[in-house]
Amino acid sequence: MRIKLFLSPLAFVLMLLSSQNGKAQKKEQMVSLIVGTWKGTSLCQVKNSPCHDEKVVYYITKADSVDRYIIQANKIVNNKEEEMGPLKVILNRKTNQLISTEYGNTWTFTIHGEKMPGSLVYRESLYRLIEVTKSK
Repeated sequence: MRIKLFLSPLAFVLMLLSSQNGKAQKKEQMVSLIVGTWKGTSLCQVKNSPCHDEKVVYYITKADSVDRYIIQANKIVNNKEEEMGPLKVILNRKTNQLISTEYGNTWTFTIHGEKMPGSLVYRESLYRLIEVTKSK
């Protein structure tokens, strides 16, 4: 014996809206998680290079396009912030990563709640390892 279930048009529309609302909420949660101030370290991986270990502060803002953000990267020198410049990144929702290939380099940051480890690959070599935590 088969039992057929039918959804009324109204129930079907409400189910679709509920699904879309859940996706929108998840997207907004991701935006609020990413946007803000992140602090930590950026450590050199290539010895005998012009690179130096640094304490860093990243100010992340939402860009105008979907899944695009801007990281204003600053380093701490003599207890003062010095601007290193902006970095445009794209959110890969499947991997929870912010990625940039600007300036011929590959920056990758993986979002793990309020921690965000990252790396810089320069000239096909791991150049920096980054560990930042979201500041309250």
